[in-house]
Amino acid sequence: MGVESNGAALAFEAASRVYGTGERSVHALGPVSFDVAAGELIAIMGPSGSGKSTLLALAGALDRPTEGRVLVRGQDLASLSARDLAKLRRREIGFVFQDLNLLPGLTAIENVALPLELDGIRISDARAESMAALERVQMGTLANRFPDDLSGGERQRVAIARAHVGPRALMLADEPTGALDSVTGELVMRLLREQCDAGKTAVLVTHDASHAAWADRVLFLRDGLLSDKMAGAEAAMEQA
Repeated sequence: MGVESNGAALAFEAASRVYGTGERSVHALGPVSFDVAAGELIAIMGPSGSGKSTLLALAGALDRPTEGRVLVRGQDLASLSARDLAKLRRREIGFVFQDLNLLPGLTAIENVALPLELDGIRISDARAESMAALERVQMGTLANRFPDDLSGGERQRVAIARAHVGPRALMLADEPTGALDSVTGELVMRLLREQCDAGKTAVLVTHDASHAAWADRVLFLRDGLLSDKMAGAEAAMEQA
């Protein structure tokens, strides 16, 4: 992909998203502008309906802005064809969601290796790289178990390994600790922090101020717009 612009792994430039037209239109997001530097962990907080999921969908090339631009490592997502967008999602972006989206018929290592295999990498090479990713999140000994045989925290660690396998440098996490107990949630946040400290980049949507505290920055969304820093900090404290 392209060279990062001013060190930004992800950039929103006056990006907005409106669904529908006329009187029935819904202004879901924006305009919002911000950059995420390589190696940075950012938390996005805000009430339900504030635009958090829409923001992640735009960042992950799952949707396109109505106006403005979203760039991943300097590439304007709107300039890419559907085929190139699919390639970018496989190679550049990892997703970790609360429901995980692990395939129940595949083992942990097979789930992690799947994006690599879909990208044409030999199965043996894909499995070797996937095992290394699982070992980084302390899941190497459980690589051959199926998702139903893993705990919630273990499944989440598999999802994190899958999100960062291969050359992927950007991870998008939507309430990844929402279904976990507090101890396991803290473990997941520690793993995300370690991945960013090693050079990866992450955008985390969370309602939990204690988890947002792991981030380098907290951005607060309200009614589709980024609030000022003080309002965001006050809101985070109220939710703690």
